[in-house]
Amino acid sequence: MVDGDTARLYHALTSYQDGDDFPAPPADHPLVLQDLISNDFATWPYPYKRYADDLPRFALPRDLSQDPLARLLFLSSGVVRTAQRENRPQQLFRAAGSAGGRFPLELYVSRADGVHWYDPEAHALVRIGPAAGGEATTLVVTGVPWRTAWRYAERGFRHLYWDAGTMLAQTLALAPAARLFTRFDDAASTRLVGADGVHEFPLALVALGDGAPRIEPGGTSATGAVDHAPRELPLITAAQRAGDGAYAVGDPWPAAPTPPTDDLEDVILRRGSTRRMDASATIAKADYEAALTYALTPASQPHYIAVHGVEDVEPGLYRWPDITTPLRPGNLREELLRLCWDQDLGRDAAFVVMGATHLDRLGDRQYREAQLDAGLVEGRLHLAAYALGFGASGMTFVDSMFPATVGEPLAALLFTCVGVPRYRSKAGGGPGTPTSVVVPVAGLTLPES
Repeated sequence: MVDGDTARLYHALTSYQDGDDFPAPPADHPLVLQDLISNDFATWPYPYKRYADDLPRFALPRDLSQDPLARLLFLSSGVVRTAQRENRPQQLFRAAGSAGGRFPLELYVSRADGVHWYDPEAHALVRIGPAAGGEATTLVVTGVPWRTAWRYAERGFRHLYWDAGTMLAQTLALAPAARLFTRFDDAASTRLVGADGVHEFPLALVALGDGAPRIEPGGTSATGAVDHAPRELPLITAAQRAGDGAYAVGDPWPAAPTPPTDDLEDVILRRGSTRRMDASATIAKADYEAALTYALTPASQPHYIAVHGVEDVEPGLYRWPDITTPLRPGNLREELLRLCWDQDLGRDAAFVVMGATHLDRLGDRQYREAQLDAGLVEGRLHLAAYALGFGASGMTFVDSMFPATVGEPLAALLFTCVGVPRYRSKAGGGPGTPTSVVVPVAGLTLPES
């Protein structure tokens, strides 16, 4: 097969079509599970991995000002909110947003004293393996496909990379000197963290210091359990493995821009997914420009903006970086409502940012990177929106309708709605003191992040 063929097959088989219901019916293909029941609370996945009690465990300071690493880990992946609904398991919400509240990421720290897993609820490090070769303390981000596929089936592979990008936008904002890598030896990084490459696999690395990332396995790491009975989704396994390789660590991604806030911790704890926006409210042009400049300047993929309610900016469709001259002037609210699968946020937001890509130009590894890039944009839009006093939410979309909207034969990656909230959400809590919140019943009205 040609490099990228598996990614294109995966994308086609997980694309939503005009007229689909939610959850969309499974595609008729041997790699697609036909018997998966989405949102089945009898098979509710673990919210994070579990390890044997006899592994060394180190509590991290709850005062985040005492330890930069503890602060970085908690504000990237720590539990900041909880929700309890009748006859359902408790739901844990982490500091960075996640599609459908699934939080399918695990975070590891490889440093001089060994490889550690970050416990997002206890705010602790568990040593799972010996020290690895290399110089720089390195974060390893992995994805657990079953945890998101429980809701989104095979489409959950996209969500792994969107969620990783969303979280890494916060990580890189908190540690501006850190270096993000997406080219590395997949098999070695999988061994490093004790993953199996099917139910859990590495998505990205972040080096926190100078020198080579500390990722050469120094021995065997404990495996832990991603779930009591995780299901493999063969299409996701195929898509991930098609992009795997024994890569030498490549060049880091461009440095993250500076977020528009002096109090990043406060912004992250206030950040959430805004589920209702005021269609009658507008955003100032200066704030619109500031948010897009911060979010999109480093982006490697095309991005379009549907403007509904920005002061002194004509409603219509724009393509970054020209955010003042519309490609298509006019009111697009109803069109975006349909494109966003009749979810009100597509219509009520002040503007909607839509990531896109030339699918035919991507190899299998590049496809993963394009999805991660879209997640980084979403994460930066969330930070910018909350820093500027607005709200934001990731959004699902009907893939088949997207080319007609933008006027090009492009594949959609990820949408983010930015607007004025119709309510004020509770800020998240600190380590060990998550805020209790009420969330809507899961269904089509629950946005992607």
